[in-house]
Amino acid sequence: MNPTMQNPLAALKDIHLPLAPSWWPPAPGWWIVSLLLLTLISFALYKWRQRQLRQRPIKLALAEFYQLDLNTDDPEQQRQILQDLSALIRRFCIVFFPQQPIAGLCGQAWLGFLKQEFSGKIKGKEKQFTDQELLPLIEDAYSPTNDTDLVSLGQIVEQWFLGQKKKTRVRP
Repeated sequence: MNPTMQNPLAALKDIHLPLAPSWWPPAPGWWIVSLLLLTLISFALYKWRQRQLRQRPIKLALAEFYQLDLNTDDPEQQRQILQDLSALIRRFCIVFFPQQPIAGLCGQAWLGFLKQEFSGKIKGKEKQFTDQELLPLIEDAYSPTNDTDLVSLGQIVEQWFLGQKKKTRVRP
């Protein structure tokens, strides 16, 4: 062998590994997963906001309702409480049922609306209210004498307010 001949492999450079793959840009599958996740989060936030908007009038009405003192024996205070309760229900209905012309209802039309809206499930049982149960909201608030049981009427109204949370109506 010729000593001047060198090993041809000695001139080769050492083996080098390729660079690690970069995290950016992500693969198309990750873009799709990110888009789906963003859509899901946006939808959940939208539904949560709609629920908050729907329950806000209920919470405000209940807070105002709880401020009424239903355990009074004074006829003048009872009359005032009935007027306040009737006004509270009307204001709530105007806000909660904007598609119905509630502001102009009075007398039997208002009583019919109340009977229709109050009837239904209360505490898990089907309940149909009569005119006599809801009539104090209309007549006794303006009559000189009344013998309304404010506590039982208050329980009906409270359960109705609480039942509105379960209904599917959403304020636009």
